[in-house]
Amino acid sequence: MGVDKLKRNGVPQDYPGRIVRFPDGTKQLVVAVLGAQDRDARSRTEFINAMTRLAADADGPARLERGECVDVSGMPTSVLMAYWPERDTSQRWWSSAAVTRYWRGLPHDGDTGYFHERMSIPRERFNYAAGTEDKHGSAAVFELEACATFGYWGAYRDRLPASKTDGFESPLTAVSVSPDKYTRGRRLSVSIPDNLCYIREGQGWGKCGAEERKIWDHEMNGVIDKWVERLGEDPVATGCLSIRDCIEVDPANGETIARRSQIAFLLSLAHIEQAARTDPAHLAVHGAFVKMYREPRFTPQMHVWVEIGVMKHDEVDTEYVNCHPRTGLLPYFDTQVVA
Repeated sequence: MGVDKLKRNGVPQDYPGRIVRFPDGTKQLVVAVLGAQDRDARSRTEFINAMTRLAADADGPARLERGECVDVSGMPTSVLMAYWPERDTSQRWWSSAAVTRYWRGLPHDGDTGYFHERMSIPRERFNYAAGTEDKHGSAAVFELEACATFGYWGAYRDRLPASKTDGFESPLTAVSVSPDKYTRGRRLSVSIPDNLCYIREGQGWGKCGAEERKIWDHEMNGVIDKWVERLGEDPVATGCLSIRDCIEVDPANGETIARRSQIAFLLSLAHIEQAARTDPAHLAVHGAFVKMYREPRFTPQMHVWVEIGVMKHDEVDTEYVNCHPRTGLLPYFDTQVVA
């Protein structure tokens, strides 16, 4: 079935698809988005530097990546993406004296907002997919293996083992937006519904030759801007509750690198499936990428990848400290004050 679908969609049968392989005994991947928002870059950098130092402690993440973005409210935001191959290790790090002391000591009466969105995603409801061996995101934590489940609408779902028994349907048919919640000066957590979908799409062009770089510059990079804008402009219609389009930087020195990624939460997997197969911008990016393999003039080196997780209500832990009311998941779900 996979081969037939690949042929019908124009992707060569020998497309070098890769997915992550969870080691035996590894039951979940923990992914954490750690961020600071402020128009003053110094405050954001102080937070990033502090969390980066803490990440080097025992039980810290196996992978740490950094991005810079401007959020839906025009607020400059710095984020760290942290990955652990097991939940117990991440819990020990998060509850350690040093991390607890720092996080609980963050001020909530100034201009800077801080947040964490931590996900414990079972292996049956997680997948990473790409066409190269580059090591970013969860591929820097786990090994890669070949996979033919690529190149057709529905491949995202088919690569999730639990899709054989779970439709991943949200208990909500739609969301209401409450952008005027009282959030400043408060520590808040959010209660999510079952089957919230996390997705991180990434693009790396550092290894591209001159011809492939032209394709990236003229046919893909700007169109991705339109795709991101479409997803974020109407959360009720698209189901995209939060999207952070990040230019990536080196966590060690803050220098910009030739990668970008989009970190998003959607009400369900079905919402991103619908958007991906109907939005003109996404179809244009998809078409340009497929053409490089269908009509090869060079060996593609562009690193285009995606990782997806579907979480139940008790597999996401959030905290928003002094954040503006449109941050992350705050506008959509019930909030609780964190003691």
